[in-house]
Amino acid sequence: MEIRHLEYFVAVVDAGGFSAAATRCGVAQPSLSQQIGKLEQELGVRLFDRLGRQVALTVAGEALLPRARSVLEAMQLARTCVADDALAGRGRLAIGAIPTIAPMVLPRWIKRFVKDHPEAELHVTENLTASL
Repeated sequence: MEIRHLEYFVAVVDAGGFSAAATRCGVAQPSLSQQIGKLEQELGVRLFDRLGRQVALTVAGEALLPRARSVLEAMQLARTCVADDALAGRGRLAIGAIPTIAPMVLPRWIKRFVKDHPEAELHVTENLTASL
C-alpha cells in the first residue's frame, strides 16, 4: 500500500467522485482509477460502489476511511516536524573527512556550525576514504 493510494482514496471520498478527485490531485482520471483499483486489489475488497458518475463507500471503504485519514495526518505531521527542525537548526548531522584535510578544514567549520546551530547534534568521523 502506498501513501499515494490513500491520498487518492481520500480525495475520491472528499470530492464525491473520481473525475473531481483526479482534478484535485492533478492527475488524469484513468490514472487515479487505476491506483484505486490497485489499492482494492491489494486489500482484496471493493472500496467504492460506482454509481454512474457518483460513488458510495462500501462497508470496507467506510472502515478504511478513518484509518487512511489518520495515516495521512501522521505523514503531514512528520513533514511539518522535520521541516520545523531543519528551519530551527535542530536534528543530527554526521560528517566524515579524511585525515589529510580534516585538521585543516573541520575546526573552523565545526566552530561556525556549532555557533549557528546550537540545538543540532553533530557527529564527526575521521577515517580513510574506503572506510568513510
